[in-house]
Amino acid sequence: MAIQIGFGWNPQRSAYQNIKSQRTRVANYASSVQAGLNAASNNFASASTNQIAGIAKLAAQQAVMRLSAKIKSVNAARDKQLAGAQATLAATQSAYNSSQASTVGNGGSVNIAA
Repeated sequence: MAIQIGFGWNPQRSAYQNIKSQRTRVANYASSVQAGLNAASNNFASASTNQIAGIAKLAAQQAVMRLSAKIKSVNAARDKQLAGAQATLAATQSAYNSSQASTVGNGGSVNIAA
């Protein structure tokens, strides 16, 4: 078994190796900072895109609600008009069947003599 005795001597790196190591550390730091900035930039862009998409979605929902309300009102007016026409038809048929004077839904009289 060999015994080694050290005298506190450690090999020193050359100035070139120190500069090369420092450049590597600076490049790694710059790379990590750039990655952080890119991530922050992506987060801001994503938030902006999401906000725009959300606003567009809300606007589309409002348009659908307005159109749905308009369709309902048009259908209600059509149903009312159809009910009036059906009442007039029923009164006209009744007058025709009874062959007497009769009033129809619009307040006029119908006289269908046989």
